[in-house]
This record gives sequence, C-alpha cells and structure tokens, in this order.
Amino acid sequence: MVEITDRASLAAFFAQAPGLTGLFTPAASYRTGTFREGEAETSEGLFQAKFWGQYWAVHAALPFLRADAGVVLMSGAASARPLGAPAYAACNAALEGLARGLAVELAPLRINCLSPGTTDSDLWRNRPPEQREAAYAQWRDLTLLQRPATMEEQAHAALFLLDNEYMTGSTLYADGGYTMR
Repeated sequence: MVEITDRASLAAFFAQAPGLTGLFTPAASYRTGTFREGEAETSEGLFQAKFWGQYWAVHAALPFLRADAGVVLMSGAASARPLGAPAYAACNAALEGLARGLAVELAPLRINCLSPGTTDSDLWRNRPPEQREAAYAQWRDLTLLQRPATMEEQAHAALFLLDNEYMTGSTLYADGGYTMR
C-alpha cells in the first residue's frame, strides 16, 4: 500500500517496480468547500492530496519509467466548467497544466491528463445516499449523456491515454459532455 501524500512511501513503492511502462495517478481522497468559508484545511488539503500527491508520485516513479512510458494524471471536469468550490476547480486546472509542462520537460515520456466528470465510484458510494443521489440527479441535468460515468468507462479512457503512442500534453474530458453545455 502506498500513501500518496507521503514522499517516503512513494519512493519505497516505486523502488519495488523497476521498468514501468505506464503510470496512472488516480485522484486521492479530499474535501471541497466554498471560497467564502476560507477553511485552509479544506483548500490546502485538496492541493496536498490531489495536486502534490500526483506531482510527487510522478517524481518518485521517474527513475523507474521506461523511456517510452506513458503517464496519466487525473484532474476533473471542474477545471473547464467550475461549479462552486474554486480551490477544486483551480487544483484540477493546475493538474492539466502540470501534464502539459511535464510533457515538454520529460519528452519522450508521454504525459497526459484524464479529466473525468462525476463517476459512480467508491468516492460517491461511501457518501450518504441523499448526498449521492442529489449529486447524480444534478449531473444528469448538466451532461449531454444524462448520467454519471462508470468506473469501467473511466478505466478505458485512462488506458487509451496510456496506450496511445502519439499523444502527449493533452487532456481528455471523459465527462459525458459536461464541458459542452
């Protein structure tokens, strides 16, 4: 098990996995909040877990990635279409910028970013049913496909980015058309 916010844990994890052909850094657990609430724990904790966790995961994995490897970071559709929680939107946008910056610096490694929308996952399944159903109902109203994604759909999107040998510095919005509305 690896703790994405602990650099020593990341280093120990990747030291056991030489010759990696790919790396996918799915998002960590975090909370969001409004700007007016101004809770440092929420806003800074979000960046610590989601942004810095992925940043340092790539850094720790770098010596063990093959020259032709693919890396997929994970942001979220709020980067392109915020729906409250400005720190969350900013964190996701920062991850997409990180993917572009790393693509330039680390070429020929391929670095891309997956930007999913609401996905029927443990993140939502572990929340109270009324909160989850309200979020899913809102998502149905906001997307072209009118439903949350499945984990399998997001996995296919990540595999596409890992496997495509001519794609780098890009963000793929697997969001059911959320950013189109």
